Amino acid sequence: MAIITPLIALLPSPITLLEYSVLAIGVILAIHILSQLIGPRDTKQPPVVFSWFPVLGNAIQFGINPIAFLQDCQAKYGDMFTFTMVGKRVTVCLGADGNQFVFNSKQNLASAAEAYNHMTKHVFGPDIVFDTPHSIFMEQKKFIKAGLNSDCFRRHVPIIVKETEDFFKKYTKPTGLMEAYGTFGQLIILTASSSLMGKEIRACLDDTVADLYYDLDQGFKPINFILPNLSLPSYRRRDVAREKMTELYSSIIERRKAEKDESNDDLLQALMDATYKEGNSVPNYQIAGIMIAVLFGGQHTSATTSAWTILELADRQDIVQALRQEQIDKLGSLKTDLTFDNIKELPLLDAVIRETLRLHPPIFQMMRRVVADKIVCEKNGLQVPKGNYLCAAPGVTQIDPTYFNDPLKYNPYRWIEKTDPVHQLEQGDDANIDYGFGAVGISSRSPFLPFSAGRHRCIGEQFGYLQLKTVVSTFIRLFDFELEQGKTVPKSDYTSLVVVPQHPSNICYTRRN
Repeated sequence: MAIITPLIALLPSPITLLEYSVLAIGVILAIHILSQLIGPRDTKQPPVVFSWFPVLGNAIQFGINPIAFLQDCQAKYGDMFTFTMVGKRVTVCLGADGNQFVFNSKQNLASAAEAYNHMTKHVFGPDIVFDTPHSIFMEQKKFIKAGLNSDCFRRHVPIIVKETEDFFKKYTKPTGLMEAYGTFGQLIILTASSSLMGKEIRACLDDTVADLYYDLDQGFKPINFILPNLSLPSYRRRDVAREKMTELYSSIIERRKAEKDESNDDLLQALMDATYKEGNSVPNYQIAGIMIAVLFGGQHTSATTSAWTILELADRQDIVQALRQEQIDKLGSLKTDLTFDNIKELPLLDAVIRETLRLHPPIFQMMRRVVADKIVCEKNGLQVPKGNYLCAAPGVTQIDPTYFNDPLKYNPYRWIEKTDPVHQLEQGDDANIDYGFGAVGISSRSPFLPFSAGRHRCIGEQFGYLQLKTVVSTFIRLFDFELEQGKTVPKSDYTSLVVVPQHPSNICYTRRN
């Protein structure tokens, strides 16, 4: 005891430890700040956005409102700059040239798989999408595209119409409130399941699949992108849900094979009939993963876009009336059956969907990760080092006055009148490139890319447009609707990877005779 007591006396008190900790933190912050203010800058690389905190970087400002943050950075630093988000260095490339730089980057320079696979593989499963060699992924995209052709689309339209009409029969009161995002989220998964997933999935959607889908959906949060390997209950539920969905699809496939049931005109059957170049068929677990990926891709895009469309239209009764008049003028009446062919005759409807996607893109940014020692932007000669994430942000470029007049105004007629600068922009010839699943169809230099561009362009775009047009056309036949009195179109909720309306996103509806 005589020896121990003096030693204890020499130990710092709790207050001293606290003071040392505060001092250490202060020194770290000071070094971080001063290094940005007076430290040397590599002029060969894009300018770096100032941040107060190391590691965390600009995550707080970005998380609160990423679009406003990126616009502020663009005003200060130009179209190309780098910011830090929880240890990840993100080089943002804005404008038409920025889109082209990111989306046309070669695989051996910047990789989408390196940017996303650490998250997507836990939701979709192994050996598909980004968890497989690029050449195999392109083959898988080709399989999907084969199941999304014009003949399929002709069968899909009446299915989507019936699902929409049946869904809204539960709104028995002549008037009431409808929460737009929740409502259309439920409807879209029903229409997608009926037309794409197969009758077996649709049959059990109201219970088993809906719950599994929800648990899988929790795997697409910002935290899953930043910290993919946490041991949280939501992560474990995600993994269990994926295994059960795989088992469900496998049982359906085996049942169809056993009964020689080849009468199904759905995407599941198309994948069952597909073969790789080497001649081997697609394994059950890969088919299941591809089906999950397709469901997610279409669900998130169409659910949020249909909700935003109805919310914007609820604030513009003149456009609603014009849409109904267009159907009367082009189709003969509001009772004419909607078809794949006559929906093409509705240019205002097409413009409404495009304008919603412009103002409210479901995915406002797309990323690649630099895997070469560096990648050089041909436009300005700036170098982006290995490990940085390249980020194209259509959510910023699509509201840039450089390309769109009065860009924050919801104006579908801009797509018909074609007076915006975007329509006079000379784009590249890369629209005709075939990466293995057919021509991509649009230049990566376009300022309007809600479905991405290049080798990773969404192949479900045509189905997405068809689904949205059919749902919106049917809805305006069934209901009059407007925003709640005194309310405006909701602001965006950026807490998810998909930009949805802030809750509640209510509309007042009245059933039409």
